[in-house]
This record gives sequence, C-alpha cells and structure tokens, in this order.
Amino acid sequence: MPSNGRPMLDDLIASLVDQVYDVIVVANTWERDGSPCLLESAGLPVCVVEDEREGRNISRWWNLGLDTVARHAGWLGDTEWDVLVVNDDVVCPPGLVETLSGRMRATTAVCAYPDQAGGQREILHTQAGPVPLSQRIAGYAFLLRGEAGMRADESLVWWAGDDDIDWSARQQGGALLVPGIPVEHRAPDVQTNASPVLSAQTARDMDTFVAKWGVRPW
Repeated sequence: MPSNGRPMLDDLIASLVDQVYDVIVVANTWERDGSPCLLESAGLPVCVVEDEREGRNISRWWNLGLDTVARHAGWLGDTEWDVLVVNDDVVCPPGLVETLSGRMRATTAVCAYPDQAGGQREILHTQAGPVPLSQRIAGYAFLLRGEAGMRADESLVWWAGDDDIDWSARQQGGALLVPGIPVEHRAPDVQTNASPVLSAQTARDMDTFVAKWGVRPW
C-alpha cells in the first residue's frame, strides 16, 4: 500500500487485520508527524519501505512493495504467495483476500480484482485489450499471484499502470473479475485533481500506454 500517511491509511490497515499476515507500506512524500517507520497497527506487523527517489511514481511504489514481499516470501521459503495491492483510501470488506485468492488459484489467472459495478458473474480475461468499464481492473485494490513475478511498468508514472498490469496478466495466464466483494473507495482521484502536475501526467501516461499497446485502455 503506497501512502503519504493520510489518516485513511489506518482504516485500511484495520480492515485487513484478519485477512493478511504482513503489511508493506511504501512511504512517499510523508505528511504525518514523525518518521513513517514509527507506524504502528493493532494486530498486524507493518513493514515500512521509504521511497527515497524524487517525484511521484505509483508504478515505482508498487514495485518497491512487490519486491519487498518477494524477499519476505523467500526468507519464509514460500513457493506460492498472494499480494494484495491497495490504495490507502480503500476499506476492504471481510473475506476480500480469501475470496480473490481462492477464485484466482482455481483458475490460471495471475491477477484478480473485485467487481465494482455489481456484476453477478466471474469473468476470466485472457486477451489484452479494452473491456467494458464495468469489467475493468479496480486499480485501487487487486490481487497478484506473487510467484508469477508481475511488476508494474515504471514508464507509466501515475495513470493506466493498473491497466498495463491487467493486460500483461491476461497474457501470462489471465486476469479474473470476481463479483460479490466490492471495496469502498473513499477518495477517488482526489490527489490527481488537486495537483496540476499529476493531472498533466495523466495525459502523458495515456500517450505512453497507447504507444505500448496500440490502443487506449478505455
């Protein structure tokens, strides 16, 4: 979970206490008083990875977290592990991780995400390309099959990196849309809309995505 320390981070972690065994916070442009390494959470160990490079790049933050999780899995001797990637403004429903993991590992998928549009059927996408918005990846809450080695494209700095992961996952086994477990996304696009720099970056990222895939994601 990348975070600058917004208060909503605490609610996110609290919603995951009974669902995960480890939390990785990628601290960036930290806004809380005190070091992010002092972050505490009731009932869960929290590992803080500080991004010391300049500039906001969510794909880089995701990769820092994914690399850290892979190292932890190696230390534990795990050959299979799941990684939930979430924004810090999300509240996860009970059973989210177990459901996404169980459904993903019952298929060839290397990525799974909750249906946020109220759909009733599970869909396994195996071809890169646009899908209806109701079936698009929930870029603020998705699960990866850790041992598959999925990583974000850091040339996509702020926008469409989730779609790139989704489309890449389809080529490596599939991306699975799972109904019945919507997450609460509390502040969509707030940081983007508040920053002219980030807003301008979204257009550049879309151009990068089209150059890579030949078509817009939506």
